[in-house]
Order: sequence, then structure tokens, then C-alpha cells
Amino acid sequence: MNNLGIISKFDHEFRPTVAGYLLFSKKDPLSRYPFERYTIRCVKYSGNNTSSDIIDKLDIKGTLDNQIDESYKFILKNIRKMAFIEGTKRVEKYEYPEEAIRELIANAIIHRDYKIIETYPQINIFENRIEIKNPGCLPPGVTIDNIKEAQFSRNPIIAARLKDLDYLEEYGRGIDIVFDKMHQWNLQPPLFRNTINSFEVTLLGHKFSSLNERQIKIINSLLIKGSINIRACMKVLKGVPRATINKDLKDMRFLKIIEPFGTSINIFYKLSF
Repeated sequence: MNNLGIISKFDHEFRPTVAGYLLFSKKDPLSRYPFERYTIRCVKYSGNNTSSDIIDKLDIKGTLDNQIDESYKFILKNIRKMAFIEGTKRVEKYEYPEEAIRELIANAIIHRDYKIIETYPQINIFENRIEIKNPGCLPPGVTIDNIKEAQFSRNPIIAARLKDLDYLEEYGRGIDIVFDKMHQWNLQPPLFRNTINSFEVTLLGHKFSSLNERQIKIINSLLIKGSINIRACMKVLKGVPRATINKDLKDMRFLKIIEPFGTSINIFYKLSF
């Protein structure tokens, strides 16, 4: 157990490590240890932003395997099932691929920064998307651009033990699975946002399926910068005619994905969600 990192010597006595408590403690540790922030906060909203009514909510505590299982159940309970035609048969599926959801939850729990206890990991379910926000930015050497290829774990003991429990795919395959499953569902690839103290993954619903690659780049830029004008769009979409960009923005406004602010040449756009 010492070699596995589950226990270690503290004051000449073997005691569980933080990873050991998170993975195996059967008792509520709140009375003796500051674990109250090692919780997943899940919320289902009626609309597309946090100002809309809350339909369902749940704070999930317990061991990390329990957090993965209960978070997964919460999401499936609060997303729609949709009918698809496969061959000659009508098949019902969840609006988002179950494998992608489970993989992102497991990754969030395995790779969160457990030194940050001032905030919760959050799972927010909206009408048109799912957001999973985790305390702690991407570890050194991992960027949004190389996230599919990079293999680095902030918490190797937790990762190894959850892999033993079959909660983790082979190292380096998890994000690939998410991309593949979203493609199979005819959904946009996941969007990533990395800030100083948090990392966020967004799964876009079917409302966004008709968006082209240029429009997804605009959304990615908005996730990072918060707002964008036509000149900034032209920098993001180098070589794309201005008329094409104007049409892309118009279509995104029609779908209520972005909204305009300002007037005339000073107009800029922000995400509607």
C-alpha cells in the first residue's frame, strides 16, 4: 500500500495519503479533515445560461469512483433522448454520447488540482450544451493544441488506481474517444478553455451541428477573449473574404449563438451563452 501511494508514514506512523482517502475512505472525513471542497457540484438549468431557472441540482461527495458514477447518472437523468434512424430501424440515443460524457467526468476528477480547495468542480447542463469546469489549469507541457497527444497526469497515484478500477482508458486515448464519439453523433468536437486557475470542456448540442469550421473558430476565440469584432475575426480566419465572415456572423446571430453590441464600425460580438 505504501508503494502504491495509498498510505505513507506521518510522524513515524502509517496513515492514508490524500489520494488514499479520496479513493478508499468509507467514512465522511468532514469531521477531521478539510475535504468539504472535494465535491462535484452538478446543476441542470432550464435555459442556456446560469440566470435561467434551476431544474435539478446535486452536490456529489464520497470516494472518487462514487463521484464519477453519480455525476454520470446525474447528466444522463438531465439530458434528452433522441430518435435516430440506423439502417431501417428507429433507435433512441441520448443527445450526447455516453462514452464521451463518462470519459470527460473521469478525466476531470483524475486530473483536477486537489491543492485548490476554494472552489468546486462544476457540471452545468444547459438546453444546448454541457459544461464541465475543473479547478486547476492544464499541467505544464499540455496545451489545448496538443491535448490529444500529450500524456501527463497531475495526480499519477489517483490515475493509476482508477485505471486499476477500470475508470480510465489506456493513457492518451481518453480525449480521442471523446472526439470520435462526438463525430459519430454528428456533433461538433469538444471545446476547451484553459485559464489561470481552471479548465473547462464544453460539449455542444445538436443546435450547433450546422456550424462550419470557421464559426467554431470564432466560438473558440470568444471563449478565450470574451468578445470579437470583424477585424479580429479576419485575423482568426486569415484569408477568408470579409463577405464570408459577415455571413458566418449573421448565421450565428440567427441561431442566437452570438449577440451584437455597439453600433456601426464599433460593433462587436459576445456569446449568447
